[in-house]
Amino acid sequence: MAIMPIEWGKVREYANATAAARPAYLDDPNAPIPPTFLATVIYWSRIGETVRAPEVAEACATVGIEPDVRNLLSLEQEYFFHGPIPRAGETLHNSERLYDVRIKQGRQGPMVLVRFLVSFHDDQGLLRAECRYTSAYVHKEAS
Repeated sequence: MAIMPIEWGKVREYANATAAARPAYLDDPNAPIPPTFLATVIYWSRIGETVRAPEVAEACATVGIEPDVRNLLSLEQEYFFHGPIPRAGETLHNSERLYDVRIKQGRQGPMVLVRFLVSFHDDQGLLRAECRYTSAYVHKEAS
């Protein structure tokens, strides 16, 4: 489980960068996070281990797709909050788990859909938020 401190300066930067620069995010040292702020977890934790899981590699091999990050597309992220929105000054602990791998036929050929969940718990161990990711390995023509 990785640790993700929520710093007010980072909340402000994120709000400005994503055009969510409202006073609630900019003026309060204990500001709530913009909901998509959880995507910044990649700066605290190496998420995405699940896209390298053996089940994913096996599915990719079945359809002849190299399970390389250069062949990986991010398709969807869904955020779910349990209780109050996390705020600046709090610390979240995150973990990740794979929950679905399937092969799907797309317009350009087969793809391997990978769905995984990143969970965010507070210092007391309470579940505060979840992010469900859907990514896909696709076959790319050599350039």
